[in-house]
Amino acid sequence: MRSVNSFNDGVFSSQQVIRLAGITKRRLDYWIDKGIVTADIDRAEGRGRVRLFSFANLVEVRVAAWLRDKVSLQLIGKIVSRLRSEDARLPLAELTFGVVEDTVRGRPRHQVVVLGEDGVWEEWRTGQKIMEITVPLKTFAEKLRQSAEADRRRSRRVGKTEKRRGVLGSAEVVAGTRVPTSAIWSLHEAGYSLQRILDSYPGLEPADVKAAIRAEEHRRSKRARAG
Repeated sequence: MRSVNSFNDGVFSSQQVIRLAGITKRRLDYWIDKGIVTADIDRAEGRGRVRLFSFANLVEVRVAAWLRDKVSLQLIGKIVSRLRSEDARLPLAELTFGVVEDTVRGRPRHQVVVLGEDGVWEEWRTGQKIMEITVPLKTFAEKLRQSAEADRRRSRRVGKTEKRRGVLGSAEVVAGTRVPTSAIWSLHEAGYSLQRILDSYPGLEPADVKAAIRAEEHRRSKRARAG
């Protein structure tokens, strides 16, 4: 299993995280403000903020959302923090946390401990373990990867072409990319197979190549009629 940090295109906007983790913008902002979850890039820019999340950040948000109905917000923060610190031990199919309760000056205090891969709990000095929570990391990571890929396909409009002002002189390109349809056509005309074209442009899909060829055929046909 890959680590939660090994997702190749692991950069997500706030809107993507909201969609993929199934939470509201207000909740995400609140969790970040309280230090429950983090974004790898979080800086002020102009009148707003730029936040970009890694795949590991996305998993943290998903775990926090899953824990919402199980423990307090304070414990969610402690568990997610421990999850972050345990990243060196990933990949794991799951990670089990224990909540240890102690009393300090008459008030309950909670500590989060982790069950080791050898089945032994890490030691704690005082208090009693009152809860165990097993986080299904592998399940979360795999489902998030699938959802992220589907989300990006929808956003990129696979199988479409477009013209965007300021992109390659407003030349027609494969939607969501900077690949000119004319470049695909040149390879097609040179006798390149579909697979060979895809090998030349690894980010494209078969539907993208076919759409580019259709667009160029239409453009050339239109030019021939006009001439």
